[in-house]
Amino acid sequence: MKRLLSIMLSMALCLPMVACEPAPAEPVDPPVDQDPPPPPYAFVVENTADKYSDTDGTMLAAYGYDILRMKTSETASEEDIARAAAFNETMDTVLENQLGSELREWAVYDERIKETREYYTDELKVTYAEMGGFVSICYDSYSYTGGAHPNARCFSYLFDMDRGVFVDATEIADDPELLRATVTDLILDQINGMDQEIRDGLFENYPSVVSQWNDRCVVLGEDGMTVTFSAYDIGPYAMGALSFEIPYASITTALGEGGAEKLLGTPSRQ
Repeated sequence: MKRLLSIMLSMALCLPMVACEPAPAEPVDPPVDQDPPPPPYAFVVENTADKYSDTDGTMLAAYGYDILRMKTSETASEEDIARAAAFNETMDTVLENQLGSELREWAVYDERIKETREYYTDELKVTYAEMGGFVSICYDSYSYTGGAHPNARCFSYLFDMDRGVFVDATEIADDPELLRATVTDLILDQINGMDQEIRDGLFENYPSVVSQWNDRCVVLGEDGMTVTFSAYDIGPYAMGALSFEIPYASITTALGEGGAEKLLGTPSRQ
């Protein structure tokens, strides 16, 4: 009997200890990964193309144009929509300035096409890059309309995303005139370092044209800007296009503090 009472007493003493043990924690589901909201805008390349043949199947003309567009999403604000409208209005102008169906109207009168099989062409290719607060756009144009040789040229646009407008290439700097003069000197230095034969082939007025480099094809890249003068800009057709690389490291002072911050995300190094 005493043995039974001792066992019962021991069990009673253990009950509070069991009751005091914390209950096992409820399993917690891991947080569900949520997809980030879509960006308010995106850039897309749209192609417009067509070709024309004679009644006997001879190809007369063909064109193809790649045009950059800014598309807004459902999350776009009124400011985003206005920005896209301004962007696309200028891109519409680019398309309107191409030859398009006029190629056929010209080609039908060129009897040499049937002999040479060299039909009229007009092409436009686009590349672009978002650099800092800007969108840098380059169009490469190629056309042949029956002349002595095809024609090729490039031209560019620079869109300021903060302001929602297209700007001159010098406007990436706090002092546009300082940047224009600085880049001019850098290009002329590169030309002076070319072979004498090349320099002799340049047009006499090339320094004046170079000083207006911002009116030519200017492309912003990862490490610097590229300025391209198409054939006939500063030299004859046989010389082709001439491009000059301008590293950002060589123009950070000319960019100014605000320009360097907006373009490169860093203050200018004085």
